[in-house]
Amino acid sequence: MSTETMGTSVIITGVGGQGNVMAARLLASAVLEAGWEVTVGDVYGLTQRGGSVASHVRWIKGEPLPPLVPRCFLDILVAFEPLEALRVLNQLGGETTRAIVNTQPVIPIGVQAGRFQYPELKKLYAAIRDLTGESVFVDATREARALGNVQVLNMVMLGTLYGSEWIHFSTIAFEKTMHALLPSRSIGPNVEAFRRGLELAKPVH
Repeated sequence: MSTETMGTSVIITGVGGQGNVMAARLLASAVLEAGWEVTVGDVYGLTQRGGSVASHVRWIKGEPLPPLVPRCFLDILVAFEPLEALRVLNQLGGETTRAIVNTQPVIPIGVQAGRFQYPELKKLYAAIRDLTGESVFVDATREARALGNVQVLNMVMLGTLYGSEWIHFSTIAFEKTMHALLPSRSIGPNVEAFRRGLELAKPVH
């Protein structure tokens, strides 16, 4: 895995409207505050809402890394949607890539229209496991709904990332970043969702 010399490459992926771009911005800001050089690159599908979105966040001590993760250099994938997880892993993953995957699918328009089928979930999860060195599956959508707002899915997923200890940054510092960058009315629900994600990560250890 990455060292300070090699840096760390994370992709947060999902479909438009799931909040992964904001999640990447918050993560990058927190890492920058911790003293690392950070680059961020967003790659969008054909449509911003409902299409694929992958946010690349890379950090290192020293000269900044290019904004997009090269093939086989992905350290950690945080996927808000399982089919998007498989797509990114096929393109950029390597044998040591670790993944945190939300188990709830977002059914594409083509599937809804009957033009093609969404993969069977058990087979989809098995394919993700085959393409990673380690993978963790959480029903973050259900947890966000239980908190009363599915839009905090992204903070549940970031909390799971922090709680996994695959990255080593202060959760207190991240919550300070949330207070600095989020609208005041949304801070409470987002902090609660982040802390719920920390709890979900306990089985990772």
